[in-house]
Amino acid sequence: MRNLLIQLGKRVQELRAAKDWSQEEFAHVSGLHRTYIGQIERGEKNISFGNLSKVSSVLGVTLSELLSGLEAGEKLVAEPSRGSKDSGQEMKVQKLVRQMRVQQEAAERAITSLEQLVCSPAAKASTARRRKPGSGKSE
Repeated sequence: MRNLLIQLGKRVQELRAAKDWSQEEFAHVSGLHRTYIGQIERGEKNISFGNLSKVSSVLGVTLSELLSGLEAGEKLVAEPSRGSKDSGQEMKVQKLVRQMRVQQEAAERAITSLEQLVCSPAAKASTARRRKPGSGKSE
């Protein structure tokens, strides 16, 4: 198992280097911590499926491509790096997309909470009491 983690880490490192990304840049784009990226690349972390999927997506390969031939020790041919200008622009776009997703999720949670508040029996009863004339107010 440890040998496979080391081979996977080397593959991730090679693919990252092919894009001319530092660990810090790759961590920024993937949304993972830089030290975690280093641990993955050294084979020290047993990466979760979700993070493995995230890493492969950011590296521009499918999960099957990322894992293909690891047991046999085969190398994956990395795509040639793009210019640093393109990488920088890509990083900015991916960061904005992540920020917008976080904002969208927060807005959806707020909408759900408001809908629950408006639709709850306690809220309806409270609204009904406030609408009745002579609800305890002195004139």
